[in-house]
Amino acid sequence: MTPACPRCRTGDVLAVLRLPHIWTNASGNEVRGISEVLLCARCDAGDPLVASFTPPYDPDRFVRALLGKAAGARPPEPDEHALRAEAEAWYRGEL
Repeated sequence: MTPACPRCRTGDVLAVLRLPHIWTNASGNEVRGISEVLLCARCDAGDPLVASFTPPYDPDRFVRALLGKAAGARPPEPDEHALRAEAEAWYRGEL
């Protein structure tokens, strides 16, 4: 069973691109992580990579689209507000 997209809740996730990243926190320490970029059949319908999942199947078209997607993919920046709110909730004992 194909998982549902977390953005639209109804589209099929066709692929997941995992991006390793490093950012420096306020203490100056490096934080390593992995971000995921999902390819949804519904949300990303106009993306050339989605089109490569439909017939006629052309491996060259798929590879070109995948390399294009990977070249433009960037991990999201840390959300300092969300991080601060989560830390405050933890200190209040809510997590």
